[in-house]
Formats: sequence, C-alpha cells, structure tokens
Amino acid sequence: MAGTYKSQNYSWNDISIAFGGRIVEGIEEIEYTAKQEKNVLRGRGGKGHKITRGNKDFEGKITLWQSEIEAMIADAPNQDLLALSFDIIWSFTPNDGGATVTDVLTTCEVKEYKKGMKQGDQNMLVELPIIFLDVKHQQ
Repeated sequence: MAGTYKSQNYSWNDISIAFGGRIVEGIEEIEYTAKQEKNVLRGRGGKGHKITRGNKDFEGKITLWQSEIEAMIADAPNQDLLALSFDIIWSFTPNDGGATVTDVLTTCEVKEYKKGMKQGDQNMLVELPIIFLDVKHQQ
C-alpha cells in the first residue's frame, strides 16, 4: 500500500519570487508549464504496449511592473531584454509554520515583450512569456 502524505495549500501571500539577485516586489503574476512528448508504442494486438517519452519543454510567463522591466533591461547584455538569461526562484512559505517549498526555473529567457498604457492607467504592467531549460522541484 502506498504511503500517506500531508497536502498543503499556499496563497499568493505565501510566495516570494527572486531573480537578478533579489526578491522581486513588482510581480503580479507567474506561471509555468512543463511538457513532455509522449506516445503509445503499438505492436501486436489492439492495445498499446508501452508509453514512449520524448523531449521535455518548459515555458511560462511573468507579469511585472514597468520599473522591474527597466531594472532587467539595465542588467541585460547591451540593454537587450531578449538577451538576458536568469534563474527564477519561487518559494512558498506558509504563515502557519508549514513546510517551505521552493521551485527553481533554470536558464530563463524572455521570448518577447510589449509595453503599453492607456488613459487612466496608474501603473504599467508588462507580461513576459519565458522559456527555460528545467524546473527543479522542492529545492
């Protein structure tokens, strides 16, 4: 019989996100996806015999204040945000004393960015689609 486990729920207030050597205050959204190519290996009969696995891909997005984007551009090679490579450290620390969980997204790069504002906006938010090489869970 499988062992039991205790699950823990986390909220936005429980997370800290760091990259560029500091915890980022001006972040409003983060998400990532891990994908792997998978197919059914077929042979004799009508049912599959095995699931084969191929390449893994990782992507996501972060939504930041403009001031955070400007800081990233200042640190980027030739002030080119698309040339910047960085790790994202995403930690969940619940206020109730539960276990801290940290995911590390390694070698992140921005795929594209778009700046814009409209009348009445009080802050510019910039969504950055990212790709990265690996996710290290529960570090």
